[in-house]
Amino acid sequence: MTNITEAERQTEIRERVDVLVVGGGSAGIAAAVAAARTGASVMLVERMGFLGGTLTSVTLGSICGLYGLDGGRVQRLVRGLADEIIDRLARRGGANAPKVWLQTASLPYHPEPMKRVADDLMEEAGVAVRFHSLAVEVIRREGRVGGVIFESIDGRWGVEAGVVVDTTGDGQIAALAGAEWRCDVDDLQFPTTMIRFGGVDTKAVEKTDRAALHKHLEAAVAAGFDLPRTAGGIFAFNAEVVHLNITRVDVDGRPPNPLSVREMSEAEAKGRRMAELYLEAFRQHVPGYANAWLLDTGAQIGVRESRRIAGDYTIDEDEVLSGARYEDGIAACAWPVEEHGADRATRWVWLPDGTFYQIPWRCLLPKGLDGLVMAGRCVSATHVAQASLRVAGTCFAMGEAAGIGAAMAAARHVGDLRALDVQALRAELAKRGAFLGDGQPETFQPAGAELEAAR
Repeated sequence: MTNITEAERQTEIRERVDVLVVGGGSAGIAAAVAAARTGASVMLVERMGFLGGTLTSVTLGSICGLYGLDGGRVQRLVRGLADEIIDRLARRGGANAPKVWLQTASLPYHPEPMKRVADDLMEEAGVAVRFHSLAVEVIRREGRVGGVIFESIDGRWGVEAGVVVDTTGDGQIAALAGAEWRCDVDDLQFPTTMIRFGGVDTKAVEKTDRAALHKHLEAAVAAGFDLPRTAGGIFAFNAEVVHLNITRVDVDGRPPNPLSVREMSEAEAKGRRMAELYLEAFRQHVPGYANAWLLDTGAQIGVRESRRIAGDYTIDEDEVLSGARYEDGIAACAWPVEEHGADRATRWVWLPDGTFYQIPWRCLLPKGLDGLVMAGRCVSATHVAQASLRVAGTCFAMGEAAGIGAAMAAARHVGDLRALDVQALRAELAKRGAFLGDGQPETFQPAGAELEAAR
């Protein structure tokens, strides 16, 4: 491989803000709004042309991690800003009632209105948003992270900040800053290309439970369809359209390396081919799909796991499953360990009924780095623990905490997140309606129309 030497260059610093949030997914949306509402000047930079991250670019079908179950009652575990987001989404016709399935519950939603909800939140909070911009380097000031350099259609430019929040999902800013990280290529979860089918008899779909769907798709495999996965989530948002989380995309029989542009390019194309394969299998073998057609796939493949940044504390599987509590807990989660491995089934490890765990603030602080806090699926967790806390609902909660903490630290003009009064941060989160995992969450009994029994 040959190299070239690039000329030394000067990069324009276009903005100076208290808090810079990089990555506009669920964690980034929450972080930016929370920081701005704390009084900070905030910029949010996103590489796509819209906000929402996995919820809008990959598309999901349902928002996971908002709830837990306790004796058949739904626990509200992610509150605060997430409540406001879901309420706004519902008022735009973009969210249905929570749906109970297997041993958990999630919120069916429509991805398009989520973009407008995020736009409105940014405008109202006074957050400066920059789209179509890719982070390529960090700015260091006095030994700490002091901003980020981006590249976009109008060149290379920088933003200086009191505190930077990494909500890129891939831990891109932490990695550029030299943080310790893991990406176990031989033990990653497989990604999924999300699919929507139109022309579906959704009444027939609602009568087909997960076990029956698995049986139908296994019959398709026996008939010659090379389906890598025969169990998955299907959500009907209206009378003719269903959203499917059903594919499992590999490269040479293993998960593609999420940090390789070559392998991810191959995976993107393979996922689209797989969508057509599943369409034909559903048409021939699953009730309700005889007249189905491919409406769309996500704008990008759904990556479940890439870099896991080493933080001041690393949460593990035992802590997840035992419902661990921490003095610096800033979020609560009851989502099961959901691992998408090599066979056609998904490995579920359920938390005991009524159990949830806390995520400590220390997991959001990259070890050895100042001026930087992270939120989302890249926080400090083991491979198995990350398979639980990576979901969008939990990312809303982590993002809100990261945004408030960043604004509080920036206000002290030092950006020292380890000197932050964590109990003051927790008090502010509670004041804004967040559930931190202290005490018992509010519960409600789902109506019959909202309940999908695990038949």
